[in-house]
Amino acid sequence: MEKNRAKILAAEAEQARCEGCDGTHCKQSTRGVYTIVTPMNGKFYSALKLCKYEKAKRQQRALDRIFQSARVPAAYAAETFSSYRVTSDNQNAVAAARWAMQDDNRRGLFIYGPRGTGKTMLVAIVANEKARKGQPVLFSSVPDLLEDIRRSFGLNSTAETVKAAREAPCLILDDLGAEHITEWVGEQLFCLLNYRYNEKLQTIITTNYDMGALAERLTIRDKAGRADDTQAQRILSRIYGMCERVYLGGRDWRQIGNAG
Repeated sequence: MEKNRAKILAAEAEQARCEGCDGTHCKQSTRGVYTIVTPMNGKFYSALKLCKYEKAKRQQRALDRIFQSARVPAAYAAETFSSYRVTSDNQNAVAAARWAMQDDNRRGLFIYGPRGTGKTMLVAIVANEKARKGQPVLFSSVPDLLEDIRRSFGLNSTAETVKAAREAPCLILDDLGAEHITEWVGEQLFCLLNYRYNEKLQTIITTNYDMGALAERLTIRDKAGRADDTQAQRILSRIYGMCERVYLGGRDWRQIGNAG
């Protein structure tokens, strides 16, 4: 009995070191790891457990290892909500981005609007803020993500790459519609979004196109010019089901010297 008591007190002392921790300065002897004691059939068993910050860091390292280009662009790596210029044209999108940050929120966002109005910067801020909170996030432009998947074929790691993209707790897809549409691209996009829709995983999308124009961009045409929008409509259906749609308008900040 005394042995169990000592075991429980030692575990409680370890757990107490985690109080108030933000993941920056770990007080445990092994970073991010503490002991828990579980009673079972009249006995007490010790086990090691990762804290949420260490678990998230390991998940993030795994994502970074798998994807070569899927990360927040360096231009936005230090940005926060406080550095984003809020205007009457983008205030609804900023409010939606903050709403998407809520811990229990699995709904996604579909942010659309003209080029250069700050869509990429805004979703990069969401990625930055989630990472600071210890939440794994996969950020990528759609063309880059598809290239990573395509490259994985030659490395015999396709299943791992696709699985990681499908299962990332938060997936941010920047610039949907910029990719050249083919049957392969359409199938990859549908399978990815369909999985995340079914599993209720948060997906945030930016694009320069509204739904009508995006449907046109995702429509496949054969050599004779005949259009087939079947896959496009399936993709849009999943986006409708998993994302709140919000318009982000305003001036092109790139043309006036304030990239966004």
